[in-house]
Amino acid sequence: MCRDAQNGECVGKLKDGNYAITSVDVNRQGTRALTSSMDNTLRVWDISTRKSLNDAKPLLSINAGPINAWKSRFVSRKGDGDDVPADLIASSTDSGMVKLWSLEDGSAVRELNTSRPNFMYALAVSPDGTKIACAGAGSHVYVFDTEAGMLLCTFSGHSDNVRSVSFSADSSLLVTASDDKQIQLHDVRHGSPVTTLLGHHGWVLTAEMHPSGAYIASGSVDTKVKIWDVAQRACVETHSQHSQAVWGVAWQRSSDD
Repeated sequence: MCRDAQNGECVGKLKDGNYAITSVDVNRQGTRALTSSMDNTLRVWDISTRKSLNDAKPLLSINAGPINAWKSRFVSRKGDGDDVPADLIASSTDSGMVKLWSLEDGSAVRELNTSRPNFMYALAVSPDGTKIACAGAGSHVYVFDTEAGMLLCTFSGHSDNVRSVSFSADSSLLVTASDDKQIQLHDVRHGSPVTTLLGHHGWVLTAEMHPSGAYIASGSVDTKVKIWDVAQRACVETHSQHSQAVWGVAWQRSSDD
């Protein structure tokens, strides 16, 4: 379902199949949507116009294979003449891998292997497209070089499953949220931890850094949304309007972000 960001009204529904949708992403230009489904299919949609959304058919459908399309993200990067296309799709799997697909024809491009057969249900692509982070069952977080396919660093500061990974706007920091009730901030340039934020009283399901890098928003099974000041390493706001677990948070972004 597509909604107007200003008033929340539904402007169209995208439908192709009868299985649950597990992931949605939108490209930077706001013209394409990417969905993952329990039918193991990745679909790319044209959302550039509202007039035809209800009748829209996917521009591209990729059969990713069993449990290979749980979470998916657009990967936009500058092509430099190598064998990796400039525009890709990344999808997480239940076998400790992230698969890369061509956005042009849906062909398989590369596999990023963590060497641990765990369900990867958290996935993020850095804004500059050069890094991909994944995590899930188990306490480890993995960061890969998109172009080379190499593992850049592994973070092991959590003590339980990692539910969410998110990059800062400048692609230098990674925020992770875990069932251990912790939010952790990592420096991906040097592969080192920065800080741990404590305050939620249940699994932390989601965390995302503000485009300015000054704040982090988080949501938890404790029903709270918290705002953290990165410089102070402290919670500065707690919102208690929800009555159930908070699975997602997002910051409003300007058209220049």
